[in-house]
Amino acid sequence: MGNLWLIGMMGSGKSTVGRRIAATTDSGFVDVDSLVEEQAGKSISSIFREQGETALREMESTEVRRLSVEPAPGANSRVIATGGGAILDPANVEAMRRSGAVAWLDAPAGVLAGRVRDEDRPLLAGGDTVSRLTEILAGRHSLYQQAAHYRINAARPIERVVPEVVGCARIAVGSASEVLIGPGLPHRLMPASSGREQVVIICQPGSRLVAESVRELLRSEAGTTLIEAPDRDEAKSLDTLALLYDRLAELNLGRHDTIVGVGGGAVTDLAGFVAATWLRGIESILVPTTLLGAVDASIGGKTGINVMGKNLVGSFWHPSRVVISLDVLSRLPRPLLLEGSAEAVKAGFIADPRLVDLFMEHGLAFPMAEVVRRAVAVKAEVVSEDFREGGLRAILNFGHTLGHGIEVACELSHGHAVAVGMAAAAAVSADRHGLDQARVRVPLERLGLPTRIHAANPDSILRLVRRDKKRTATGLRMVLLREVGDPVVEYVDEATLRLGLAAVGIAG
Repeated sequence: MGNLWLIGMMGSGKSTVGRRIAATTDSGFVDVDSLVEEQAGKSISSIFREQGETALREMESTEVRRLSVEPAPGANSRVIATGGGAILDPANVEAMRRSGAVAWLDAPAGVLAGRVRDEDRPLLAGGDTVSRLTEILAGRHSLYQQAAHYRINAARPIERVVPEVVGCARIAVGSASEVLIGPGLPHRLMPASSGREQVVIICQPGSRLVAESVRELLRSEAGTTLIEAPDRDEAKSLDTLALLYDRLAELNLGRHDTIVGVGGGAVTDLAGFVAATWLRGIESILVPTTLLGAVDASIGGKTGINVMGKNLVGSFWHPSRVVISLDVLSRLPRPLLLEGSAEAVKAGFIADPRLVDLFMEHGLAFPMAEVVRRAVAVKAEVVSEDFREGGLRAILNFGHTLGHGIEVACELSHGHAVAVGMAAAAAVSADRHGLDQARVRVPLERLGLPTRIHAANPDSILRLVRRDKKRTATGLRMVLLREVGDPVVEYVDEATLRLGLAAVGIAG
């Protein structure tokens, strides 16, 4: 999941915060200053006085670049406290941002002075501490801004700082897409671009306030236009698509411009498809405002609209960035949390049993930052290995083969339908591989998700399943579990599908 880099002035609390995070999570902690001292055999102050600041910065840069190599798969992520001047070297900044999230612990000079007054700091020698810190901070302020993904108010007690910092993460999706997770919106929402003139923000009624916040962040970077689409899956229609294309033509939106989708899975699907097809493809950035959108729909580059079935018209088009605000997700009403938890626990069933444990321990009161980070990491890893669903990526469809048909035929919400679909897949997995169905059913029920639905006619569901895009010339594929965390994709016949449906109450 990459590193978590802590940057900021001396006295901002980087080492203290980093150690606290490492002590309460599965992360390791690294202090760059300590590594430099260990290599040199002397203190930072001694290096500065005896060899000069240039030599110190070179040693610091060596460690930063070494640490910027991402941990091996399966290794713990690392929280890394840097020296206050690490951001002076652009190569350090590039390495940090490429290998993880960068959190700037920011505090005013007066607060910093109170924390370092009795310490040996060569840069503060020969003057009033507050004045020197004010001067240094003024010279570095713009560099910290440019380096950081997230700016954290570090003037507050550590008990308030740590929960915000621990929520910061950057997860790469292949080489061209990234997911930023943080306590709120990053202070720089857009990736750097020299040619961008316009940004079109597409939202739905329920995400209007977040879209306005996004618009405010972007005012200084480009001209912005906010377009509101219909609510829920009504947004994913040919009629809505045509209206959007007409509006983009009126705006003369160019190839170097950007579309930002703000909302749930429906609007991120729509915005992504519009970006994929306008002028044969322009940049998109997605800001999911539901848990379902955050852990699933916005990640992986699948875009689509509904035509006689769910997502039958679509394209693979990866956003340059997905931005997830934990603050937005933490304020979701219970029904939307429940919806998204179905896709989050699915990630646990196919690849991360710890996610399943978290839901068993906490139910719907789960730790948002850890669940989002883990669920996103599962999808990002799978997608990075299989960008266009040629093989491995099919495991992300656990619960979807029957779930999509149940969603349409029984008029269930997506999350509830996928939950029932996972219970059906668990029944088939039990029949074929001996899976204990309770390993799937109990966590779903612990969350309050349905595992049965009473419907007398499975034929309407099977008709929709036969039309599903997961069908190949050989037949229909279904994701099954040999065990939690051990998925397998197999071809199934109609009798097998009926067995799964009957197990969740759909028989006739």
